[in-house]
Amino acid sequence: MHKKISVGLCITIAVITLILTAMITTAVTMSIYSTLISDLPEREAMYTNLSEIDSLVRTHYLGNSEDETVNDGISEGYLGSLTVGRNFSMTSDEYARFKASQQGTDKQGNTVSSVKYEKYSNAGYIKILDFTATTPQDFEKAYASLRSKSIAGLVIDVRDTDSINIESAAKIIDIIVPLATEGTQAIATAVDKNNKNIEVFSADSNSIDIPVSVIINEKTSGAGELLACDIRDFGKGTIVGKTSAGNGTYQQVFELSDGSAVVLTVAKLLPYTSENYDNVGVKPDYEKELTKKTDKLSDDTQFMQAYASVTALKK
Repeated sequence: MHKKISVGLCITIAVITLILTAMITTAVTMSIYSTLISDLPEREAMYTNLSEIDSLVRTHYLGNSEDETVNDGISEGYLGSLTVGRNFSMTSDEYARFKASQQGTDKQGNTVSSVKYEKYSNAGYIKILDFTATTPQDFEKAYASLRSKSIAGLVIDVRDTDSINIESAAKIIDIIVPLATEGTQAIATAVDKNNKNIEVFSADSNSIDIPVSVIINEKTSGAGELLACDIRDFGKGTIVGKTSAGNGTYQQVFELSDGSAVVLTVAKLLPYTSENYDNVGVKPDYEKELTKKTDKLSDDTQFMQAYASVTALKK
């Protein structure tokens, strides 16, 4: 049997609920307001200085001031003042070209392969020119072609690659390595400033069954560094060349209302089992100088060291 509740008790409960709700709302509002207030003086000073500079330029500057150029300069200056990771702006035209390149096409919309490959003796060689949305498929096709020629080892060249496309690198790594069961239990994990995982790149159980060596140099940055680091972490091969640039962070692209875009560092990147290599670089197993720039593999001292590495690892 249900008991009846008096009207007075109902009113009392309603009043208490309203009071608690008001208290909670006030506490949350005050917390947000306090944060905003603490930032206001600094923001006001920044905007005031900027306004004063703009007024002085428009009044006294000898040359002409183009608003679009000024806006680009402000963006570049702001992002250039940031000290963690890579941060930069792109004009609307630059962003359009960037999006096209990331889709693996040129200015005319024609598909461009992001890898080149050849067989050298009993080993395969794949040079990654850039990391784009189509690079994993390009890599897989190149590897299948080389594998059909009975190669016993694979050399992957990521020298001079400077890409923020970690997704592309992770997909290529997934082709090469087995299931991730140690360390982070992922190919890579992007961890933000609140220590929250914002991206986790996982691996399946498929992998290639021949030794691998990755060639890096001082200009290898971002995606190429992760690929080299993970190949070694998973025990799939070695690294040859010079210590890489040291970009162990994760960037995201944000499009602005005028069609331009900014690239911001939003997280640190944790590889499979190694420590984060930001500002340190990935160190090779075999440090080797490139004695001269050449397209002939037999004259490429770093390639020949990598080739010797995969030959030594051959089962």
